[in-house]
Amino acid sequence: MIAKPVNGKCEWLFPSCFQYIRDHQRENGGWEGGDLTDVILNTLASLLSLIQHEKNDGENGLAYSIVKAITFLGERFFEWNVAEADRVGTEIIVPSMLQLLEKEGVKFNFPKLDMLLQLKETKMSKFNLDILYKYPTTMLFSLEAFIGFIEFDKVKHHLSGGSMVCSPSATAAYLMNVSEWDERAENYLIDAVNNGPINEEGMVANVYPISTFEFGWVALLSLVSLIIGDVQYTRKWT
Repeated sequence: MIAKPVNGKCEWLFPSCFQYIRDHQRENGGWEGGDLTDVILNTLASLLSLIQHEKNDGENGLAYSIVKAITFLGERFFEWNVAEADRVGTEIIVPSMLQLLEKEGVKFNFPKLDMLLQLKETKMSKFNLDILYKYPTTMLFSLEAFIGFIEFDKVKHHLSGGSMVCSPSATAAYLMNVSEWDERAENYLIDAVNNGPINEEGMVANVYPISTFEFGWVALLSLVSLIIGDVQYTRKWT
């Protein structure tokens, strides 16, 4: 959904990513995931992408895909147990995407919506914007959850090597919402799309580059194996 201003017009920066979304919508209208929460998150984001491309490009053939995705989500939301959603930041990210979709004219209502919004309100009541603006906290990894809530110009100084804590999604959110185009972020994302660990063209890793994360994970597992006295535990996961 990143559009770059070129000669007074905006052009989609990563058409291969959008093409991947178009190519992988399932017959039931949704996009796959590890569990129902993943499926809902993936479908919300993909639906938003479809709507923005149809609105800005007038692309043919998207209307049916959009209707299918909306119908699919309406059914899945009635099955979704918000209290059991085992994903970090779900209570913030899902309401954020629901809000973005509502601005595009798509509104969802389901039994657990009030609970979800209450969870978000509780989480955000403990949120200190000054900390986010001043210090490189883990909240930077999920900046897409704070669209419309924070001033993205105030997190610009956290950019390192062109990225927000090696998160392509957070960096994309930053680039889409900062007041002036940032070539550092653009170059990082181009690198992530072109050279990141992907299975198909248009796919992007959740973390890029992963070298630091992988070494840290090995170190953590090694410590755990020493504590529990099971070296095989480390060998299994590394």
